[in-house]
Amino acid sequence: MLTNAPARQHSRHKRHEPKITSTENDNYYSKETVEISVDPSVMAQRFLEQGRNADAERLFLSALDMKMTTLGEEHPETEKCLEDICTFYTNFGRYQLAEEFAETLLRVRSLTTSPVDELYNKTVEQVANVYEKIGKQNAAEALYRFLITLQEEVVGADNISMVFALNRLAECYSRQGDYMAALPLYERALAVEEAAYGPFAVETNNTLTELARVYQALRNFDKATEILKRQVIILEAVHGPQGLSVASCIAKMAEIFEEAGNKLEAEALYQRVIDIYENAYGKNSGTVQSMYRKLDQLRMDKARTQQGGFVAMTAPAASSVMGVW
Repeated sequence: MLTNAPARQHSRHKRHEPKITSTENDNYYSKETVEISVDPSVMAQRFLEQGRNADAERLFLSALDMKMTTLGEEHPETEKCLEDICTFYTNFGRYQLAEEFAETLLRVRSLTTSPVDELYNKTVEQVANVYEKIGKQNAAEALYRFLITLQEEVVGADNISMVFALNRLAECYSRQGDYMAALPLYERALAVEEAAYGPFAVETNNTLTELARVYQALRNFDKATEILKRQVIILEAVHGPQGLSVASCIAKMAEIFEEAGNKLEAEALYQRVIDIYENAYGKNSGTVQSMYRKLDQLRMDKARTQQGGFVAMTAPAASSVMGVW
């Protein structure tokens, strides 16, 4: 038998033994003998790999009941079972069912780990993601704010451990389009990273990317380009001036210049991006063609603005816009 443990009374999910009618499983991999004596969590993973999702779900729940009853909530094996069932439900988009288990896992890890522990942060993120998926954005934001408060009490407001929670809360606001709320959080995270690593350290790159995006959304183009110029310096130091990540950053800068109306500067940046991509992919690659179409469109828009009206496309320009090379 897998377990004779009774169902937990506090759970809103009915627990039951998996109904395995045969010890043989007909599937794509051929017939396979199932060992009933194996730990149900191990069997659940095996069934999941074979596409037997309903059987896997029942076994994940059964394993959790067994560990909860025999080992208690705070045992590492119980934590693993909680994480397994959370991951199962979230991977299949069943966030309503994942909510209870994610909350339980977070409560357990609040007892077994520190607020600055990577595992605790990961669990907070998991719960917050579930909240957002089921429309509880306020709960997700409150959870990250609570984490920030806990971490400030443990390590202080300027500790590098704070960056994770600051960035995750900022992302919550950004996803809702509340860039004004996200901005000071990203700025604070960047200040902490700069103090720890230096202003041109590669560790600041992710925060710089998000901060530039927020400045662009707020139409603060000067600050956005200032951030991106610093990113280019950082990425060139790591990957060289012909690095693909450098080209990607320059392309973002070109888009901002174009949006701000500085088409001359944008044109020069797009050309540099094309040069890097041609060197990496070849002139006829889809990536390079796409950049040429951007550049041709920019030139037409610039000419139209200068002439104050319609600009007829020449035959070569028409060919390039249509992707004919």
